[in-house]
Amino acid sequence: MNKEYIKSLFNEYRDKVFGFFVKNLGDRELAKDLTQEVFYKLCKKGDQIVEIQEINSYIFLMTRNIIFDHLRKAANERDYRDHLIREWKETPLGTNFQKPEAEKQIETEYFDEIFNQTVDILPPQQKLIVTLSKKEGLSNQSIAKKLGISPNTVKNHLHQALKSLRSSVNPNMDLMVIGLLGYWMVGLLGG
Repeated sequence: MNKEYIKSLFNEYRDKVFGFFVKNLGDRELAKDLTQEVFYKLCKKGDQIVEIQEINSYIFLMTRNIIFDHLRKAANERDYRDHLIREWKETPLGTNFQKPEAEKQIETEYFDEIFNQTVDILPPQQKLIVTLSKKEGLSNQSIAKKLGISPNTVKNHLHQALKSLRSSVNPNMDLMVIGLLGYWMVGLLGG
């Protein structure tokens, strides 16, 4: 194992990884444990670690996946779920945090894939309206004009689509859905 390389990665990324966990989970003790987990996994890679071309992206993806895994496990724990939701409400998205372009691109591609998979279950008209609204950022008025329907019909389709998506999602995954819907609502998917 290349101990010097691992040590340099630790020195360069430990504060970033720890901060990312604190920012997204709101719990410093948990963030310490999860930071250790990231570097433990990197150590387990052994000599293969030097072969990773984009180490920054690799560590970001690993960290993000650990958060998703943790959220999936926590989804059944009601008290913890309520704690996370309170933390998210108190910490506005993006406050004091600038992601590198590579991370933004990876995150955008990831959420685009989730968006496409989720919206594929909708009827064609709802799928089109949701895509125009959430992915392309068009207003209900613009969509209505583009499709030759009333703005109220657009609103109804969006409401029905959301209702369909809620009923089709595993109830234990509501944190992921809240995060994804929040992501759509703040318009980050398009840019």
